[in-house]
Amino acid sequence: MSCDCLQQLSKIRNNMALNLRTKLPQLAQTMARQMSSHEIFYHDQRELCGGREIVGHGKTGKYTYYDGHDLPFPAIRFRPDDAASKALREKEKGDWKKLTIDEKKALYRHSFCQTFAEMDAPDPEWKAVLGFTLIGIAVSWGTYLTFAAIMPEHPYREFFDSHEVRTASEQRRLDAGTHKDLMFKGWDMEKRAWKE
Repeated sequence: MSCDCLQQLSKIRNNMALNLRTKLPQLAQTMARQMSSHEIFYHDQRELCGGREIVGHGKTGKYTYYDGHDLPFPAIRFRPDDAASKALREKEKGDWKKLTIDEKKALYRHSFCQTFAEMDAPDPEWKAVLGFTLIGIAVSWGTYLTFAAIMPEHPYREFFDSHEVRTASEQRRLDAGTHKDLMFKGWDMEKRAWKE
């Protein structure tokens, strides 16, 4: 490279470094402003609840809903508060004998998505897995049969399948000593031919 090119490259590099040094404080101020106003980051994650009541620690300490046997009490309620649920919440503070069965179920469904019986119910997902597996096998088998019908046979297939070539191949293996007795049940050692 000539000296002029090297000088131009060093000028460009110096200008880029200078631009970065001047822009970095501005970028840091912008990021600090966004972090303080919760535009990007959720420090407390209360904004992620969607107006649902926080009732505990939950599985990971985050304000998320989770149904499971290992931790039956999620961190937040399943549904957000509305007028009907607030009225039921006030009514539940009194005597539970005055609540009807439907009101008790509504209170439960406000806090939880599933019952333990619903969590333990068999999952029908195996049907979809089996169906897609069978479809994949059918497509693969159909592709194989299509190509087997379209592709021509190897020109030397009849030669390799002939009795003489197979006999000579077996004899070569016997002469080399690489045979196993179980593999050659149909081979006659004395006649050096296939048993009839």
